[in-house]
Amino acid sequence: MATPMKTPTAPCSFAPSPLLPRPLLVLLVLVVAPACTDDSREGPVTELEEVTANQILYGTSQRLTRNGVQEGLLEADSIYMWDDSTHVRIFGLVVFLYNEFGHEKGRVTAVSGRLSEMGRQLWAYGDALLDLPADEMNDRRIIRSEELFFDLDDERIWTGVAVRMQRGLCDVTGDGFESDLSFNNLIIEAPREAGCSEP
Repeated sequence: MATPMKTPTAPCSFAPSPLLPRPLLVLLVLVVAPACTDDSREGPVTELEEVTANQILYGTSQRLTRNGVQEGLLEADSIYMWDDSTHVRIFGLVVFLYNEFGHEKGRVTAVSGRLSEMGRQLWAYGDALLDLPADEMNDRRIIRSEELFFDLDDERIWTGVAVRMQRGLCDVTGDGFESDLSFNNLIIEAPREAGCSEP
């Protein structure tokens, strides 16, 4: 994926464009309290020019489902969409992940993110955090990194940059991590422990 761009604020229109991919039209229906701003003092930029979003939504949420079963819920302070893009940009994101019984099994938070148009792949960046509640196998685990990736179709979450995991009263740092979405097979890459057993 590309390097994150600057935080945007740009003019918007809520008249759905005929070029807007169908999944993003569904996202428009699912949002809560959409709003719009014409403040263009800041904007998402490429290396060459400022880009203006076609739609901007505030205070939004989107269910993440598979075969009609809710696997997660994405909440965002704002979502920026472009007619010619297969991704949306997210700011102030929280993703709740659920098990088969509808109980929360993990939570991802980050300053920003980039979501695929089908809502199945997410790149969360900027103080990214994965919070895993305690269960019968593990104490509560909190994993911090500059960026996290997850793919609901592959049932996988990972990063290739430095991580720090808090578990109980100890910390484990490493060069990355990977886990399935059950979080029972979580592996810290090159772990450096501080009073902990295996991560």
